[in-house]
Amino acid sequence: MNAESIRSYTKRELQNLPTIEQAWDGDELKIDDGTVRVWLTNRENRQYNGDYTIEVLMNGRWVQSNQNFPI
Repeated sequence: MNAESIRSYTKRELQNLPTIEQAWDGDELKIDDGTVRVWLTNRENRQYNGDYTIEVLMNGRWVQSNQNFPI
């Protein structure tokens, strides 16, 4: 899986995926394949984070990219 294929998910599709883990701030980990993780961002955090966060494992570190769903 790559970041581009993640961007094709709709908000409803991500919401309907089972939650793997919930963060302390309410964000929900929806996809984790070991190299790519997708967090659905809690509504209260969206102004800062966007609608969802894609994390890609690069050189042993998770690199974040915040994304918004198309309007």
